[in-house]
Amino acid sequence: MLKFNNATINFLFFIISISILSAQSDDCSCKKDLEFLNEKIEKTPSYKVNETVYQTAFMKTKKSIANLNSGYECFLQLNKLMLSLNDRHCNLYGIDKGLDKESKENTAAIEIFKTSKLYTLYPRPKIDLDSLKTSLKKEPFNSVEGIYYRKDYMTLGVYKIPKSDSFRAIILESQNDVWEVGEVIYTLVPYGSNYLLGVGGSLTSKRMIAYTEKIKNGVFLTTQFQKDPLANNYSVSIHPDSTYLRDELSNETTYLKVGSFNSWNPTLTKADNFYQSLEGTLTKNNLVLDLRDNGGGGDRNSNGLYKIFKKYTKQNQLYVLVNHRTASNAEQFAFKLSGFDNCTILGNRTNGTASYELVGANYTLPCEDYLAVLTSKKHANYMELESTGIEPDVTLTLEESWLTQVQNYIQEK
Repeated sequence: MLKFNNATINFLFFIISISILSAQSDDCSCKKDLEFLNEKIEKTPSYKVNETVYQTAFMKTKKSIANLNSGYECFLQLNKLMLSLNDRHCNLYGIDKGLDKESKENTAAIEIFKTSKLYTLYPRPKIDLDSLKTSLKKEPFNSVEGIYYRKDYMTLGVYKIPKSDSFRAIILESQNDVWEVGEVIYTLVPYGSNYLLGVGGSLTSKRMIAYTEKIKNGVFLTTQFQKDPLANNYSVSIHPDSTYLRDELSNETTYLKVGSFNSWNPTLTKADNFYQSLEGTLTKNNLVLDLRDNGGGGDRNSNGLYKIFKKYTKQNQLYVLVNHRTASNAEQFAFKLSGFDNCTILGNRTNGTASYELVGANYTLPCEDYLAVLTSKKHANYMELESTGIEPDVTLTLEESWLTQVQNYIQEK
């Protein structure tokens, strides 16, 4: 008869326990996550506004996830449920942050990552990719379906899911260490004013994310994939490495880039210093304020700039550039400026994420795969912007410099 000492027994018990916990994690019920998430959602301000719509969506989701374990499909269904809140600050993310920046330079670390649960999480539909390419090439240029390129990253094929209003973006070619040909990187779910909820993975880390997308003129305005790989896309910020910047475009026009309204240091201090430098120096007749890619922040930052423009626009013209990534407090700010007689909004429709506020309400769901980020505060003055955004007074084309277009507009006016 075999005999074991206490140390051996304890070790075996430890190994068995870890195996059981691992199995539980792999087979954790999506229903468990849904019930927990629902309990937290019912305490949010957006639930109180959209209770009837949400409850209908909840019952539908409950049926659809009945046999699901935690994984990509569960992640997709829970994010679709949250659309019914009409609150785009509410999101679900993966807890596993995937491949970090340091590991991307380490071949061994990349190979280890390829053995992880996250690496193999995303769907791989049984589709003949060559046949799909041939079919998608026939789609009209302005159709959502088609082939999209992003240099040095990958090529995507976007096709409509049968018996659904949603689309899948599958990888046709990849120059990326973390993504392989044949994987679905995004499911695109339509909502609001021609917005798409992108549910998938980060381009660089493969972390599960959900984000707001919009496709215009064959371009993914958020992730910047485009049907014509040689076409220019001038909707994005021209100074991505500068948060606050001033330039004199001409004898009559000043340009300001404000890339963030983050209300915490060090950004807040930089903002205060920048705004102070503007006091008494904005003497030209025209001012172009560039809010492209400004994801927001808080009034503690933006109110300082608002006071300056409130005074400036009494006698001068203000031109505000916005794009699909102008969001949250930046949308609120642009909306307030639009009330001035001498203010013109130019660019693309904004992000449509403006009516609610995040106040530290983050929850790890029971299966420990997802993080729910939920809002705690409602801004009633901006309800009309949610899932709608700000439609600019003047829509600018993607193919020509937005600064050139706004300067031409100023001259014509």
